[in-house]
Amino acid sequence: MSRSPQHLTRRRAGGITRAMTPAELLSILFEPEAAADSRDLRAFLKASGPGTPASPSAFERLVRVASRADNRRAAGAAGHQAAIRRLFPDTPDDAVTAFCVSEDKGPRPAHILAALTPDGAGFRLNGVKRWGSMSPLADVLYVAASIGQLDGRNQLQMVRLPAGRGGLTLDTSAYGAYQDHMPIADLILEDIAIGAGEILPADAYETYIKPFRLIEDVYNTAATQIALLRLGRAHGWPQDVLEDLAALVVQAHAISQTPMARAEDVIVMSAYFRASDALWSRIGDSWTRIPEADRVRWSPGAGTLGVAARARETRRSKAWVSITG
Repeated sequence: MSRSPQHLTRRRAGGITRAMTPAELLSILFEPEAAADSRDLRAFLKASGPGTPASPSAFERLVRVASRADNRRAAGAAGHQAAIRRLFPDTPDDAVTAFCVSEDKGPRPAHILAALTPDGAGFRLNGVKRWGSMSPLADVLYVAASIGQLDGRNQLQMVRLPAGRGGLTLDTSAYGAYQDHMPIADLILEDIAIGAGEILPADAYETYIKPFRLIEDVYNTAATQIALLRLGRAHGWPQDVLEDLAALVVQAHAISQTPMARAEDVIVMSAYFRASDALWSRIGDSWTRIPEADRVRWSPGAGTLGVAARARETRRSKAWVSITG
């Protein structure tokens, strides 16, 4: 029996959301939960997500969605969507989202050339975005754009762009080889009308772009662990493996309660990733207990627990330099 959304987040008087406790998280993790069919990924995300509050409880939503994932792609999408919702808590509850930053030369601020230009009471958006993960399925796209230069630095802001807005074209032709991944498209932005209220006022790089990959890394890893806990319980994996999966999810939840940006946060995340990588390699023969059809859907050799090792090591080293001087 699925737990109602009220069990994922409790509300104090006055409507202030309190994040779930570790005890509540464990109760949810060990509830019987059948996997959902995620071949229609958009329908899966919409059916799994509504009713669970967004940030500051994006992790609660992550648990609910990932616990129903029936393959690696669905678990990754759960983590990806939760990471976006943490940064953009006003995202509509039932919306699928995309975070669109990269261009021809990548995501570095100096290389973002999509431009917002004033147009009467609003603005016009022009440019091209590459590698727009989830953009083919998105209801809302968060798009990084330049508003000009200041003291030699590209000034960036995020635009909240509804899908279907005139002037937006999605091109999936370059990503045919990524069938087993989240859907990807390039975005062609041609003279799109943008209202002043659709531009988020904060500095886009410091507030959204810089923290996103780190948050997504933690949330994607946790999403896979949540889904594998359900899968492993269903197929009789060793109890020590299941115990460690549950403990790592609890650790990821604790990390999600930090700013996920300070050097101290990064150091704790480093320990979490190291333990996650070690457990991933320990699963080993447990995969043979799973029917071949299910095993292929999880593609253990390409799992998400061991990715981004170089980026993680760079962050870890910089964090220790920041603390120790």
